Amino acid sequence: MYYDSSYTDAESRALVADDFIKVHTEPLYTKTLEETHVQRGNYDDNYNGSYYEEQEYEHIINTHKAVVDEKGNIISVVGKGYNVIQNADIIPDYERAIYLSGLNTRGMERDIQQSHGGARTVVTYTFPAHRIEVKKDDPMDLKISVLNSYDGSWKFMSLVGALRLACLNGQVIGDFFSSFYGKHTMNLDTDVAVDRLETSLDVYLQNAEYWKQYPKISVTDLQAQNVFLNLAGTSKVLNGVLEEIHLKYVDEMGGNLWALFNTLTDWSSHSKFKNMRNQAATVITREQKIRKVLPMLEDIRVAA
Repeated sequence: MYYDSSYTDAESRALVADDFIKVHTEPLYTKTLEETHVQRGNYDDNYNGSYYEEQEYEHIINTHKAVVDEKGNIISVVGKGYNVIQNADIIPDYERAIYLSGLNTRGMERDIQQSHGGARTVVTYTFPAHRIEVKKDDPMDLKISVLNSYDGSWKFMSLVGALRLACLNGQVIGDFFSSFYGKHTMNLDTDVAVDRLETSLDVYLQNAEYWKQYPKISVTDLQAQNVFLNLAGTSKVLNGVLEEIHLKYVDEMGGNLWALFNTLTDWSSHSKFKNMRNQAATVITREQKIRKVLPMLEDIRVAA
């Protein structure tokens, strides 16, 4: 593992660099087997001829390199210009920025998940001190997810959202803040991170005010189906999954925008995963798809 799981509760202690292994890059090689024709002389009266001798050669690959862990295991293969940003260097600094920000960290919880053999890391912070109720007995907490990868799939970034406590759906917010990240950012600009973290609270509270309207806004079957078709694309299977989840929420909440929104976040958080080892990355990918259809939900809200 890349971290001590006993410290997933942020109240135990803050993360430090030693909680993560260091990675490094190494060149990649290809091997070729070449045959050399060897001519034999007449030193043996009974034999005069030739044979082929095989020899193996290594050739360096100039376009790519390997990202390797401390035990020499290859985590990923990246382009030669890829700049590795170490979890150990940047995630503890980000957590420090959380404590320096205006966020109320009382009871804050931390969860660290990895996927793709350690190539992708998701650190999720939830903030019970910033709990709001969309409606009576339906609370949610501010959630901030921090992403980093060693395979080029993600830049270092942070995403603001919420966690609905009733079903542990990760509520997705369309706005994300990440102006301090980049492929070549070796160190976190703490001041910028602190500013963005404080902005995240405003974004969360603003979206919470919208969510409070959702239970009062009716949604037709056609409106719901349009959202599902936009999210599922050509996948009839996914469209069917969304329709089935939606029926459950309509039975529970009624045919409103809150039921539609929770259909989407239920799918992203809980729907069947093909590979459980990559669950953390899959959830992020699903949430990115939801962000693309959130403007459709906003249109329904505004038109109500």
